[in-house]
Amino acid sequence: MPGPTSAHTERISEWEPDPLLWSTLRRRLRKADLLDETIAGAEAPDPDTLAIGGLTDDSRAVTPGGGFVAIRGVDADGHSFIDMAVENGARLIVCEAVPEQAPERFPEAVFARVGDARTALAEGAAALHGDPADELRLVGVTGTNGKTTVAYLVHHLLEALGETAGLLSTIEIQADGETTAPALTTPGPLVLHRTLRRMVDRGCTACAMEVSSHALDQDRVHGLDYEVAIFTTLSVDHLDYHDTLDDYRAAKKTLFDALGPDATALYNADDEAGPTMVADTEARVVSFGLDRDADIEATVLEARLDGQRVRLDGHERDTQLAGRFNASNMAAAYGTGTTLGHVPEAVADALADAPPVPGRVEPLRFEDGTTVIVDYAHTPDALENVLRTVRDTTPAKAALWCVFGCGGDRDAGKRPTMGRIAERLADRVIVTSDNPRTEAPVAILRDIRDGVKRPESMRWIVDREEAIQAAADETMPGDVVVIAGKGHETTQTIGTGTRPFDDREVARRYFG
Repeated sequence: MPGPTSAHTERISEWEPDPLLWSTLRRRLRKADLLDETIAGAEAPDPDTLAIGGLTDDSRAVTPGGGFVAIRGVDADGHSFIDMAVENGARLIVCEAVPEQAPERFPEAVFARVGDARTALAEGAAALHGDPADELRLVGVTGTNGKTTVAYLVHHLLEALGETAGLLSTIEIQADGETTAPALTTPGPLVLHRTLRRMVDRGCTACAMEVSSHALDQDRVHGLDYEVAIFTTLSVDHLDYHDTLDDYRAAKKTLFDALGPDATALYNADDEAGPTMVADTEARVVSFGLDRDADIEATVLEARLDGQRVRLDGHERDTQLAGRFNASNMAAAYGTGTTLGHVPEAVADALADAPPVPGRVEPLRFEDGTTVIVDYAHTPDALENVLRTVRDTTPAKAALWCVFGCGGDRDAGKRPTMGRIAERLADRVIVTSDNPRTEAPVAILRDIRDGVKRPESMRWIVDREEAIQAAADETMPGDVVVIAGKGHETTQTIGTGTRPFDDREVARRYFG
């Protein structure tokens, strides 16, 4: 049995770092107060000269002469796969518990017992790749909703203002024109530092990155020195992982608690969790939002389906992003740009030129006047925001449709709430599958149905393509259809497999 520590296998580029001396890593772990003891087998290489030809937390990926870090993961315990790692050639084992009689059972290996293997992995990944984060101006964005849009906006404005910037987001990873698809919103330490090294090697001087609550809880971003950290919003999400909303909030807060006095913490003044996020930070604190008391105020002057005219800190601009929440996102990006030393007017100009983010209030217009809005909204707050945005800009005689579902193997508590929101804000609702994963799609629809007052007024269609086709068949010219939940995604996960599926392509097929 293999030994992954999560459900994801992350793609790593073909570039390989130079071997890492164990003596170098040992000093680093001691400095971080992580190393408890070192135990070497009789046939193990001399620890003082041992060079590690790679590092991994997946026993299947160990190469001869490499190192294996045993992580107590969500789905499996890496300590159970130490045997496999050594069989595959590992010469260094970093673990929290050394196996009994390790020198006799594994005479060719060196064991390093540490207090926290996740943090040790982050230290090792940084050392292996030459600490690339130290060569980048890092901007980290956390929050339930808005992370991707803010990261995209920051990346866009930095590039527009002459910097070479990298991007780490849910949608894609960019490094000076090279684009790859991510496996996780925030990669694990090995992929993260390898990606940052690639950015540095390609000339990047800055990086805008999403920082998920999972990444913070699992120390994936341990040791990164952010110049700017941004909090967008907090609402119910990921309670399948975090036991409570308080735990979820606490995970987000660690990003700001770790900031130094030379950093800047930007927070959303419109979100009640904002002040809590920055309460214990040493960083300079700046607020943004639609609230007039915010340090950086955003005001919507004119709303449209394909954008809005906004005032950002006194600068009026026409923009291509719709929705009050996107005005707030632009304020966050504006604050970042000015914090990093760019001229306010130039920052506002760059944001005015920013294109819509893929799968985020992304409009598709058709010849009969029908408009389809594809959005990633998969939380109650996000669904309410996008439906309110579209409702406010939909002609009075047009019907507002909502096609949505909820993901399987994820927080089930939000399903009834999302059903209520769709029923309340849309004229016509079709409930369908999102990514059901290993849950029965009908059971997910049943959970959504529990929150609905008049389920008979909705359509319940398990197959997502059939649901979109039904909307296309039943809409009238000029109607507006919100297809929510998957946004930019190009696959659908059913059971343990995936199939090609892009809401935008399916919509074009049936509405066009």
